[in-house]
Amino acid sequence: RLFEVTHAFALSLQMEILSSQAEALRHGAWGGSSSGPARAGGGSGRARGGTSSAECITVSPAYFFGDQKGAAGDTKARENHGGPPPMAVMAVHFWSVDDRYGLPRVGDLSARETSAKNGHRERDDASTMSKSTIPGQRRDDSFLPKADRRGEKRLSLCIRAVPTVGLVVSLSGGSDVAATADADADAKEGATSVGHHMQRNMDKLLSSIQDPFQLSMSDALLAATVLCADRRCQAVVGALNRQETEKLPPWIHLEVECGTVSVAASISYPTASSTSSAARSPTVLFRLACDSRTGRFVPVFPRPASLLRLLACNDPSASDVQSLRGAAATSALGTRGGITAKRADATSRESTGRVVRDAFDSLARSMDTLGRRCGVGGAWNDADGRSASLREKSVDQTCRDVRASLVACSGMAAVFGVAAIALKVAGGVDPMADMAGGPIIDQSDAYLIRVPPLSVPLRQRIVEKLMKEGDGEMKRMSQLQGELFAVSAKANNDTLDLVCFDVLTISESASSVPTRLEYARIDPPKAADLPTVAEVDSMPSTKRRKITRAAGEGSTCHHTLEEVEHATLWLDTLLRQ
Repeated sequence: RLFEVTHAFALSLQMEILSSQAEALRHGAWGGSSSGPARAGGGSGRARGGTSSAECITVSPAYFFGDQKGAAGDTKARENHGGPPPMAVMAVHFWSVDDRYGLPRVGDLSARETSAKNGHRERDDASTMSKSTIPGQRRDDSFLPKADRRGEKRLSLCIRAVPTVGLVVSLSGGSDVAATADADADAKEGATSVGHHMQRNMDKLLSSIQDPFQLSMSDALLAATVLCADRRCQAVVGALNRQETEKLPPWIHLEVECGTVSVAASISYPTASSTSSAARSPTVLFRLACDSRTGRFVPVFPRPASLLRLLACNDPSASDVQSLRGAAATSALGTRGGITAKRADATSRESTGRVVRDAFDSLARSMDTLGRRCGVGGAWNDADGRSASLREKSVDQTCRDVRASLVACSGMAAVFGVAAIALKVAGGVDPMADMAGGPIIDQSDAYLIRVPPLSVPLRQRIVEKLMKEGDGEMKRMSQLQGELFAVSAKANNDTLDLVCFDVLTISESASSVPTRLEYARIDPPKAADLPTVAEVDSMPSTKRRKITRAAGEGSTCHHTLEEVEHATLWLDTLLRQ
C-alpha cells in the first residue's frame, strides 16, 4: 500500500511538471499572437506574416480525479482504451482538423513488444467507421471532462496517470501509428527506413514523458507532430490515389518520405516520329513538406532549381524585366500620380513571378484543406452513422482542387526547374523570365500552361521608327527587337510535354515589358537526330535520400539533375536546327 501511495505521488508530480512545461510552450515557441498580420492567400504568406490563434497549441491542464473513475465517468474512453481508470489526465492540442463529422480516434502508444500483441486493426486512409456514439458522452476518447472544449477541431496528445501502471501516452491516430511502425519494421528490407523513422520518434515521445529523468514536453510534442506529419501525408496521398472519377494523370507520381510528399512527373520530349520520348522513371519536381508547428503544407524545391524557388516567392531578382519595371514605376509614382501605379500593378499581375507564386499558394491552400479533412488517417469517432460517407464526399471534392493545382504546378516546375537548368547548359546563357511577353494562348492547343514562357535571346538588333507627336512633329525612336527561343509546357491527362517556340519581341525601353509580335512553334526533332545519354559522358550519380514508397507502388523517382541530361540533349538538338 505504501508503494502505491508513493507511486501515485510521483505520478502527480510528473503530471504537474509536464502541465507547467506545456503552458510555457503555449506562451513561448509553440504560441503566437492572434493579432498578427496573417495572410489568407497561401502558406508562404502565413509563414511571413505571422501565426494565427488557430495555429497555436492549446493546453488542457492536469485534471485529478479523487474517485479514480476518470474523465467524469467517460465509459466510451475506457471502452476504447481499456485498462484501469486514470487518476489524472492532461492534454496538448495542436493542428487544425475538420471535426464536423467527428474527431480522429485517440489511441495509446506503446513499445513494439506491447503493440505487437495487439490484433490487426482495420484502417482506411480517410475514414473508418467507429462504434456508435453513446448519448451524453464526449465524441472523443481523451478522458478529459466534458466541460473542457479546448480539443475541438484539434489533434490531441493526451497523457493520463494510471495507478500501479504509470503514465500512458495517447495520440490522435496513435493505434494506427504503432501498427504502421510495426508493419514497416517487419516488412522487407526496402521499407525498413520507414519503420525506423516511425519507431525512433515514437520511442522519443514515450521516453520524454514516461522516463522521470527525461521529462520534456517540448521533445514529446515535436515527436508527436513528426508522427502526425507522416500520417497526414500518407492519408493525403492515399485519398488522391483512391479517386476513381477524377484520377491523377498517369505522369504524376506521389510518394511519401518522412513527413513530406514528393511530387514527381514523367516529362516527355516529343519527336517527329512520336508524340513523346521513351518512358523513364519520374523526376522529383518539388516537395510538399508538412510543417511540424502548424500542420500546413509548404512547397520545397530542389537546390539546383534556383529560378523556380525565386519565382515561387515572387522575388524581383528572378526577372530583370520586372525589377527595372518596378524601379521605373516607383520613380514615376510621385510625378504622374496613381495612373502609373495602376498600370504597373496591372502589368505585374501577368508577370511570371506573380503567376507562379499564385499557383503554388493555391496548391498549398488546397493541400491544407485536404489535410484537415483527412486528419491523420485511420479510425474516427463518428458523430453518427452518416459521418463516414459525408467525410468521404468532402474529401473527394477537395481532391478535385488538389488535382488541378498539381497539374498546373508540375508544368511550371518542369519549365522553370528542369528546362531552365537544361537551357542554361545547352545555350550557354542564363534563361530569362518575362522576356517573351505574356502567356501564350494558342487556340489550337488549349493544354498549354498559362504562364509566360522561359526564353533565351538568339539575335537582337535596334530598329528605328518615326512617330508623330502631338504638336505634329516627327520624332525618331529606337526600339530593341529580339528573336528568342522560348520553352513552355503542355499538360493534359496523358502526358507532360515540353514545347518550344520562336518568338519575335520588341521593347521600347529597358524598363518596359517586351511586346510579343509573333511566335511560331518549333517542329520537334527527328528521333534519329536525337542523341541518347549513353552516347555522351554521363554525369556522376547524385546521392539521394531513401524514399518511402506508398503501398503498392514500385516506381523509384530520380533526381532533377538526372532528368536535366535528357532535357539538355533534346534542347541542344532543337537549337542546332
